[in-house]
Amino acid sequence: MRLQPLLPPMTLSLPHVILAAALGVCGACGFRSAKAEPARHVLLITVDGMRADHCSFLLYDRPTTSAPAGVNSLGLALDDLALRGTVYVQAFCPSPYVESSLATLMTGAVPMRTRVLDTGGEISPDVTTMAQELVAVGFEAAGFIARGGKHLTSGLERGLAPCEVLDTDEEVLAAAADWLEGRTWEGAPRVFLWLHLEGPQIPFQPAPCAWPGSPDQLVDYTTLFTDPEYRGPADGSFEFKEASTAPDPPSLTLSSQYQTVALYDGGLATLSGRVANFFERFRRAVPGEWNQTGIVLAGVSGTSLPESGRWPTDRWLDDDRLRVPLLFYGPARSASTGLQGELVGLSRVAPTILAWLDVPHEGQREPGLFGPQGAPPAGSDEVHPMIAFDLAQGLYTLRGTDFRLLADEGVLRGQRSHMALFLVEDLEQLHVNVALQRVSVVDDMRQEIVRWLKSLSAGGKD
Repeated sequence: MRLQPLLPPMTLSLPHVILAAALGVCGACGFRSAKAEPARHVLLITVDGMRADHCSFLLYDRPTTSAPAGVNSLGLALDDLALRGTVYVQAFCPSPYVESSLATLMTGAVPMRTRVLDTGGEISPDVTTMAQELVAVGFEAAGFIARGGKHLTSGLERGLAPCEVLDTDEEVLAAAADWLEGRTWEGAPRVFLWLHLEGPQIPFQPAPCAWPGSPDQLVDYTTLFTDPEYRGPADGSFEFKEASTAPDPPSLTLSSQYQTVALYDGGLATLSGRVANFFERFRRAVPGEWNQTGIVLAGVSGTSLPESGRWPTDRWLDDDRLRVPLLFYGPARSASTGLQGELVGLSRVAPTILAWLDVPHEGQREPGLFGPQGAPPAGSDEVHPMIAFDLAQGLYTLRGTDFRLLADEGVLRGQRSHMALFLVEDLEQLHVNVALQRVSVVDDMRQEIVRWLKSLSAGGKD
């Protein structure tokens, strides 16, 4: 049975209004330090193309990461896990390139250390992956990777056996579920399981999807999210995007923008349903092990979507690409949960997982976000500044609590003539350059970037 539309076509929420609302909730929660009992196993799911500001567990107004009304998720939707887990609402990747961000997430080392700076390369032999560290202390580590049309970084497979590279998200989820169901668990080692999903990518063409508690109801997200009266060219295809990003493209109508975003949202919702079905296969196959498994969901790169009459292709270091969802969930968690508002880089995911598993990690100086001993002290000097860069464009960005600095390579030569400064909390001035009005802030942030780069070249913290 195909599920008919449950909701009228929705208008879009402004992404930064969503962020402000999320931060307001965080403030009400008091930014409680997250603590956890050690997990026996960890399931890590990384997703490309997943924007934080389009996840309903981060207050987006479409049910992109939850089951729609009238559909039973059996408590396995990402929103369900988020309600009982810990969500970092200001998590950022170190690069707009998924290859570079994945290398950082899987090692805990920044791109200058991994040597994966863009879409190619191999993780430095001097850098150990999280899987290698866990195998060294007796874990079994397995990986299932959807590459889509990308050639993912060499070195990600280190320590993983099996490590299967597949074409689609559906194949990854099915292969991982088969592996879990076919494994002999009694007397077997603890498990680190990594799934990498391609996520919602062009073409945005969401497929009908069932949810665990309603297997006979196919949710048609194209029908559910899009405007049935729309008759324009926006169909989520490669061709439409190419026409929209060509030199001097015609201005996109508001209805075409909404339609494209609705199709992207439908792809994300389809992915969420498929992940929930995977969770149900895991839980049904080995319920005792499921109850001892910590789950981590991390975006590793966002994607641009149409806005303000155009489809931007020149904002690689903006939030639409760098701000990603980061969720930790564990049935055995013992203390506070909820939204956390601190700035968090993906380099802290690996040390957090190792701490959650109660595995010592001598080589990683950046602390985990939580563990059996709780969160590290606020303002620890061991935490990296929130810096991302795109060497192909020669651009760097540093995000602080109040401002975000965007600078070109002149920052390395002590120049500040090619810099832009933006307020991160003023919704009306998110793209207004205030560098000339805040020269001292620009200089302080520029010097912070330079100090950080020098500390890396001098062998400082990884």
